[in-house]
Amino acid sequence: MTITKSSFLIAVIGFASFSNAFAEDLDHADLERMRETARSYADAWLTNDADTVMATFVDEPVLSPSGLAYLEGQNAAREFWFPAGAPPTRVTNFELTEIEASGSGNLGYVRGTFRLGFEYDGSSYENRGKSVTILRKTPHGLWRITHHIWDDLPEDD
Repeated sequence: MTITKSSFLIAVIGFASFSNAFAEDLDHADLERMRETARSYADAWLTNDADTVMATFVDEPVLSPSGLAYLEGQNAAREFWFPAGAPPTRVTNFELTEIEASGSGNLGYVRGTFRLGFEYDGSSYENRGKSVTILRKTPHGLWRITHHIWDDLPEDD
């Protein structure tokens, strides 16, 4: 029996799409651990300590700040948030409101909004926006942030 290339391709595509149907949704415990990591990220900012913030991420995270290019890796994230020689930023308030949390296997995401208050170079600022945080479960069962995407919202929204 001869299998044509197109028949083989159709079979492979069909199998690949069918196999995705077997990925299991995250259970309640994993969803809670994932949410806890998202809350820990916000709480870490209130410590105003770079190591505490960066501990919520994987070794090579990807950041997508509002209006800027992607930042890849721990060093890029540290340089963006904690630049050497710049006046320190002191976070005074960080509230996350979850809209949705879901995932499958060892990947998940938390989508929501945030309100951030901080002081920089003698002035106080308020910011609010929306975010999507993608997390991966480590071999030790911990959830760490792999990608963090945020966008500022207009003040009148």
